[in-house]
Amino acid sequence: MVALNSKFDILRGWPNSSAVQEDFVIGSASHAHYMGQWVSLDASNKDGSMKTAVALGSTTSDAAVKCFLIIEGKDDYSSRFANRVTCLLGGGYMVRLPQNGVTADGTSYSILSQAAASFAPGEEVRVSAGVITPLNANEADVDIRRQAVVGSVIAVDSNANTIDLLVI
Repeated sequence: MVALNSKFDILRGWPNSSAVQEDFVIGSASHAHYMGQWVSLDASNKDGSMKTAVALGSTTSDAAVKCFLIIEGKDDYSSRFANRVTCLLGGGYMVRLPQNGVTADGTSYSILSQAAASFAPGEEVRVSAGVITPLNANEADVDIRRQAVVGSVIAVDSNANTIDLLVI
């Protein structure tokens, strides 16, 4: 089981419910692959190894790209040693996400695109450049929303700078 800190936490749906975990081969050093960030799979990879996409910037949810939450990333020694990240697939799980995560060596990295207080309960969110971000105003079209949305904000804690997200 993954050891999670007090800010990032899986609240419901894993390990004994709707979410399934899978290990992906780390595709590139240009993506940090830290816990709480998101990855997509490298569509050009045809060797059966399930490699992550090359760059964090290309990890954006839309019709062509599905994104997966990292629950054990390169901030964990075993992940670096095995060159793999553990991700949750499928939906129906709740996760608490802080605006920023911190690696074991004290390096800060983004999990949310902005402060938690700027999100609203009930708001749908997407993945953009590997982090959770609100939908843009130009994504009001129903088809675009359906393809881009990864979940809905259930709760916002502006004191702890976290959101609770139901991943669909």
